[in-house]
This record gives sequence, structure tokens and C-alpha cells, in this order.
Amino acid sequence: MVRENQTGIMNQLFSFLDFIPEDAIALTAYGIGAIIALWCWWRLMRRLPTTFGAISWLIVFAVLVTPTVSEGPNASVAPAIFGLLFGVLTKDSPLIWSNLSLILFVVGLGLVIGYCWSKYSTNKSMRSI
Repeated sequence: MVRENQTGIMNQLFSFLDFIPEDAIALTAYGIGAIIALWCWWRLMRRLPTTFGAISWLIVFAVLVTPTVSEGPNASVAPAIFGLLFGVLTKDSPLIWSNLSLILFVVGLGLVIGYCWSKYSTNKSMRSI
């Protein structure tokens, strides 16, 4: 229950949100949420062996951050996992395969980059000995 004199204060306090476009607010909230989720997953996975923790972090990254190929006004904000789930629910096979292929592409690209990075860091440490 809010008193009458406090409603004016709250309206003035949040009136600055009227000047920010909705897309910017949605992308900012999505980006900050994804960063927080990935940070929490990293904190949890660093207690496991390095290889398993890195691969699981990469999979969570791909699921959270890969953009979707769906159409619509909010498609730019939605990750590919939502397009994949929507395709499964509606039994839309092209939508399923396109979103799944994007997620698997990001996972594959991350695995190749991770392999090259591990070889580089191993060779770098061998040279310094």
C-alpha cells in the first residue's frame, strides 16, 4: 500500500525510463543477465577438472548467447534455445534444425578455439622452461 505523496516521487524517479527505447532496455537486461549467469556457472565449474569445466561453460555460453533465426519484433533479443524449443513445441522441423545448427556451430567454433589456445599455452610454457 503506497501513500499518495509517495506515488509522485516514484513516478518522477522512474520517468527517465520513458526516454530509453524498449529494445535498449531489453538488450541490456539480456546482456547483463547472460553475463551474471555465465559468471555464476564459471564459479561453479572451476571446482571441476579444467577440461570438463571449460567445455560445460562453452555449452552454457552457446545456449545463452547464440542468436535465433526466428522472425518477429523481439527475435533480436531471443537466444537460439528459445527458437529451438518453439520449433520442438510446434513441430517445425526447419526451425529446429536451423537453431540447433547455430548452437552446435558456436560450440564447435569454441572447441576449436579452445584447442588452439591450449596448444598455444602448452607450447608457451614449454619454451619458458
